Amino acid sequence: MRSRLHSGLRRDEGFTLTELTVALMLAVIMMIAIAGTLRGALANSRSNRFRQEATSIAMEAFEYSRRLGWDNLAMASIDPQAPMIDPVAGVLIASETGLTSNEELLVCATGALPPKTTIVVEDITYTAWVYVTTVNPSLRRVMVEIDWEIEGRPSTYTSESEISIVSAGGITALDQPIFPEAAIVATGNVALSPGSTVSIPSNAHTAGIWLNQSFANLDAVVDGDIVAGGVVNATPANVYGTIEQNAGSPVNAPSVTDIEVWRAGMRAEAMSGTSQSGNLVLSNTTISAPFYVDGTLTLGGAVHISGSGPVYATGTIRLESGALVTADGAHLASDATIVFDSDAQFQVSEASAAGVVAFAASLQALSLRGGNAGTIQGLAYAPYGGIALSGTSPWQGALVAHGSAGLGEVSVGGGATVGYPANLLPTSAIVNPLRPPPVASVCG
Repeated sequence: MRSRLHSGLRRDEGFTLTELTVALMLAVIMMIAIAGTLRGALANSRSNRFRQEATSIAMEAFEYSRRLGWDNLAMASIDPQAPMIDPVAGVLIASETGLTSNEELLVCATGALPPKTTIVVEDITYTAWVYVTTVNPSLRRVMVEIDWEIEGRPSTYTSESEISIVSAGGITALDQPIFPEAAIVATGNVALSPGSTVSIPSNAHTAGIWLNQSFANLDAVVDGDIVAGGVVNATPANVYGTIEQNAGSPVNAPSVTDIEVWRAGMRAEAMSGTSQSGNLVLSNTTISAPFYVDGTLTLGGAVHISGSGPVYATGTIRLESGALVTADGAHLASDATIVFDSDAQFQVSEASAAGVVAFAASLQALSLRGGNAGTIQGLAYAPYGGIALSGTSPWQGALVAHGSAGLGEVSVGGGATVGYPANLLPTSAIVNPLRPPPVASVCG
């Protein structure tokens, strides 16, 4: 009995050779699987890092292109080895670029964009191919393809941007853009509250911010570039484009003479229509632009403005709480301030033809609130002051503050959104008379 018990205990003391072999094989298989997973994760991480670098190179190419004068915004030559082109016909090929039709490459003696550039980062060679075409006489397309290889495997990143004659570096005063193609433009500081967003509905990534002083908010999301004369306090991951700080004075306001000539013309246009005096209160009615009030103007309830041109008041224009003011193509203009009370809305049918303008030399020349999602508000312009946008409703348009002596600030609070409509190029037809005339072009 003892012998059988002892024998049974010995059989249970360890593993057989077969069991050990199976266990080792399972361990090896698991180690191989884990190693494969780790290699895959590391490869994906490296691949993402290289793609991010390619994206950064493309964004730098766009930023450089935007700073060129109109005559320099062209290709210096055509590289016959470049992808996506027919070098004999000198065109970008639609079927390879996603364009609706072939586009002729713009090559000029004054062109400052080389067709091919190579950049080496962490032993990886990136080849940047740059193409410029003409969309229309005032708009050019810059397309960039970045090519690179990882262990013999080719990769490609392609992007494009459109640059207008107004936003290009060549249409400037004192080499500084007056109306850069951006959602927010300020001669002073720009402050965005936590949760605020500057975006563009079509994600064309032009909803940037240009300012002469400092930008502040780590949490705000900007779907474009930030170009600042001062310090930029932002989280790079929240900014789609590039961040440039200590850039001098990237925004140059029009002269007082030009602004006053423009204001006089706007006032005269308003006086050519209906004229009234006193402190006018209108509610639940329709008025026709042009419209002039020698005094203050208060709008309440549902007010529709038909026609186009200015609705002009020498005093403050106020939209009462809950007011809904709609306009076909008219804009509001005040010699003083424009104030939107709680839940007041201004909606226009055409982004490039309407908006609000206030001439007060005040930090809050324009005190605004946005509108319902999908509606358009247009350009908000303070030639001598600043702009404050509050509430959580989006302002679909651009905010431009040109005040001097620290008055040209833009403040976006309460998690508000500034959306830059694609057809607001670059900042509305209202300000056309203030733009410097196009320089004679020797290219295109």
